[in-house]
Amino acid sequence: MSRSVRVLLLGGLLSVKYNTRKPDRLCTCSAPLRSNPLRPSPPPIGTHQREGGWPSIDRPIADSRGICGGAGGFDRRVNMSTPARKRLMRDFKRLMQDPPAGISGAPQDNNIMLWNAVIFGPDDTPWDGGTFKLTLQFTEDYPNKPPTVRFVSRMFHPNIYADGSICLDILQNQWSPIYDVAAILTSIQSLLCDPNPNSPANSEAARLFSENKREYNRKVREIVEQSWTAD
Repeated sequence: MSRSVRVLLLGGLLSVKYNTRKPDRLCTCSAPLRSNPLRPSPPPIGTHQREGGWPSIDRPIADSRGICGGAGGFDRRVNMSTPARKRLMRDFKRLMQDPPAGISGAPQDNNIMLWNAVIFGPDDTPWDGGTFKLTLQFTEDYPNKPPTVRFVSRMFHPNIYADGSICLDILQNQWSPIYDVAAILTSIQSLLCDPNPNSPANSEAARLFSENKREYNRKVREIVEQSWTAD
């Protein structure tokens, strides 16, 4: 199967459902941020990334006219003047102008507070070739408070709960208003191949990662293959 998977985001083309179910317990992990998220340097995406910076997308999913309420964009009647919405507009424009390798994201039609995103598994890791979908739910407290981020794709990872919630320090007690959407997605991509098994969200994944790396990698490869055909 070709590892170049077409990903379509806006206008309902990426059909994902936001899971509002809370995780079974509070996240207590402290998966560290290994690098400065404001200057991300994720592994190269290689064949997944096409000219223009958007992974496996033929062209940018929107432009500044769309996000500001032009044809095909957000409804002009929607209040875009709140600090959170202004910041999200700025995040989106920055993500379009200088997108990090291997990630993409955009607000849903007429709802800048709910984003769809895609992360590609880093090359030369068990996650290589995977196409993983997420949702980011923002509140009017952003950027003073982080968004709620969940994987829609099925995952097997020490720091990802069964409902897709992510145990990552910058989404919890280490959040800072300087982090933007690109920093969030890049940090999650880095977490895929650099988990913290000492305070797990998935005990089986943490145990295999520590005790049986071969079996752990096999299960990850199953998740990667499932991501090719997942709705």
